[in-house]
Order: sequence, then structure tokens, then C-alpha cells
Amino acid sequence: MKIRILSRILQLFALYLFFTSIYASLGKIITIRSGTKIFGKVVSSYQETDYSTRTGNKRYGTTHYILKPIIKYQLNGETYEIHGKIIGEVGNQYKIGQSVPLYLSEYQPDYAIIDSFYELWYEPLRNILISIGLFLVGTFFGKIFSKIKDKIANLFNPQTHFDQF
Repeated sequence: MKIRILSRILQLFALYLFFTSIYASLGKIITIRSGTKIFGKVVSSYQETDYSTRTGNKRYGTTHYILKPIIKYQLNGETYEIHGKIIGEVGNQYKIGQSVPLYLSEYQPDYAIIDSFYELWYEPLRNILISIGLFLVGTFFGKIFSKIKDKIANLFNPQTHFDQF
């Protein structure tokens, strides 16, 4: 019974993740279709920790950083700023001072999206694939759990090893 409940929880979480990803994608599609395409300029970048192999206060290990671009654009005399998700020295795609295409929201002038595949579709596609995987694990969780349980039981049951010979 507990396995069935855990299976359903995994499936519900997967559905939640799937539909929130679809909702986020629809927001981006609406911005692309109804918004205005403008150009902004990369003014700087900031450093963000991506991951670290250091544990505790140890001196050894490495920390991997990524630089994310800060892009400014003007609309009706006002200057707005967005922070990109592009990875690298400003993504290894953009250099400081370079012009960057943006999709500007029709109703919110302070909301813009960088016109690149990574900015637009990476996160929703990743979340959709994870949700499909979680849903499948939730669906077959009972079978997976029973196979693991049988293998562990066979490890500690010496009689099954003798029966093989």
C-alpha cells in the first residue's frame, strides 16, 4: 500500500512539473508572437557558482563558476536591464558591447527574453523530459521496488547460491 501511495505521489509531482513547464512555454510563445523584437546591449556580466567539489572548510577541490550577461535596452526613453541565463564568458556567444536580439513583452516593458534557443527552450524542455521520466518511474515503481527487494533478498539467502550449481 505504501508503495502505491509513493508511486502516485511521484506521478502527481511529474504531472505538476509537466504542466508548469507547458505553462511557462506558453508564456514565452505569447511573448514571441505578440511582443516586439528589439535589440539590447551587453553591458557586463556577473559571476555565479555553478557547482563545487569542495566539502566543508577544506582547501582542496574546485569551484566552477559561470558568467551571466547583464543586458540593457531602452524603450520610450527609459532604460531596462535583464540578466541572462547564458553560460560562459557572457556565454561565449556575446561579448561586452555587443547588440543582442530580445523579445519584449507587449504588456510589461520591463520583461524581455533573449532570442536564443538556450534562453527560450532549454529549461522547459529539460523539465518536460524530467517529468516524463518521473512519471514512468512512478508508474513502474512497484515492479522496480519488488525486483530490487528480490535481488537484495537473494544476496542474503545462501540457499539460492547453492541451487544454481
